[in-house]
Amino acid sequence: MAQQRRPTSLRATDDMIRLPIEGQGFTESYELSPEESEDVQFKQAWLTYFWRRAKNHEVEADIAEERLQFWINQGGQPFTSYDAVHVERGLIELKKLGIETQLWQETRRSIDPENTKKLQKENDF
Repeated sequence: MAQQRRPTSLRATDDMIRLPIEGQGFTESYELSPEESEDVQFKQAWLTYFWRRAKNHEVEADIAEERLQFWINQGGQPFTSYDAVHVERGLIELKKLGIETQLWQETRRSIDPENTKKLQKENDF
């Protein structure tokens, strides 16, 4: 079965990801290789980092705490194919919500409020 799995580098782009629809389950789960587990662990840490920043900056405040707790609680056990699917969905969610952009804007606002106001006025035209 391990020979049938695609290398992690091929699964990295979301154009190639084919995730099951919510409610549809996998018929089986398999434990990941050490390289795949490392990839999932890195992505979980990345998701935890972004959701912690979102919570601290009150970005998507209605869901940030819930997502942060979810990713904090995911570690600590051997990774399976389910975990790989969860992290890919999590990364897609970050992208769809524009969390990185919102955090960048919020950080810029806190660093230089005057310059941010000027940029907003320029962008209004």
